[in-house]
Amino acid sequence: MTRVTRFLRWELGLLVLAGVLFVVMSTLSSAFLNSFTLQSLALNATVIGFLALGEAAVIMTADIDISVASMAALCGVVIAELWLHGFNIWLACGVGVVLGAGLGLINGLAVVLMDLPALAVTLGTMGAYTGVAYLILGGSAVTNFPPSLVGLGSNTLGSTPLPISTAVLLVLAAMMAFVIHRSNFGRSVLAVGANRQAARFSGLAVVRTRVMAFVLSGAFAAVAAIFYLGYFNSIDAGSATSDLLPTVTVVLLGGVSAYGGSGTIPGVVIALAVIGIVQSGLGVLGLSGEEEQIAVGIVLVLTVASSTLVRWLRARSASRPESGGRSVGAEQGPPLAADG
Repeated sequence: MTRVTRFLRWELGLLVLAGVLFVVMSTLSSAFLNSFTLQSLALNATVIGFLALGEAAVIMTADIDISVASMAALCGVVIAELWLHGFNIWLACGVGVVLGAGLGLINGLAVVLMDLPALAVTLGTMGAYTGVAYLILGGSAVTNFPPSLVGLGSNTLGSTPLPISTAVLLVLAAMMAFVIHRSNFGRSVLAVGANRQAARFSGLAVVRTRVMAFVLSGAFAAVAAIFYLGYFNSIDAGSATSDLLPTVTVVLLGGVSAYGGSGTIPGVVIALAVIGIVQSGLGVLGLSGEEEQIAVGIVLVLTVASSTLVRWLRARSASRPESGGRSVGAEQGPPLAADG
């Protein structure tokens, strides 16, 4: 019943918010209901969606990966370079996924085995991965990828209006939901994020779980890069790096606690729709990309603030004395303070 209650409280609220925003944007501009606009909304949200799926796993363990967009850029650059040097495009994409998982592994090992703050480590690797991408491509861009890749990123599924990339995203989101909410690994992810010491005393593989979360983040970043190449038919060293802000916003707005230990993949998917509607709606209304970034940044701040307020209210409610004067709980610090 607890999971059902949480779904009704948060995810259902997000669904209502998405519906309200959709109606508001449609009222403000009839162009928002144009089939081209709606397909563009879905296509533009796909890259952020893949990044968010991997980021969600990391944040659920009470870590964070702010290098995720830079990993996507580097993987895209490497895929493009391999293709330019004669590799089959799909073989190059496979190498890109392996590379992404490897970059995530580097992040995870540095954070977990060296007991370093995830924020500091991934800030450093974000700069390093971006720098490597610029060393490979310089200031140039690679364009005109094979039609098969472009079709994957831009075409719709058969005669339906659903983009292929969106369909793939939904399938992978369903698989990720199963992993997080139904598998032993997923239960470990949430337990580690909630309290690392308790998880360790319970016999859970805390180190492996945290490292694997970073590996997942890297692999999803590579998948995002593949669909980025297909949709935009172009790549440069700075590609996708602006997607970090909306990615983190989607994860936190989706109900994943910034302190780890809770959250759902369906919530992340619904939050992706909310942010997609906001960005596309503002674009249709004529706002610039910078103004859209401001709006997304405000949403992120409000999300974190509301999450913190809810945690404080719950802790205060739990610490109220019962009728007999006994305290039934006490406010606790965030799980991030737990021993790695």
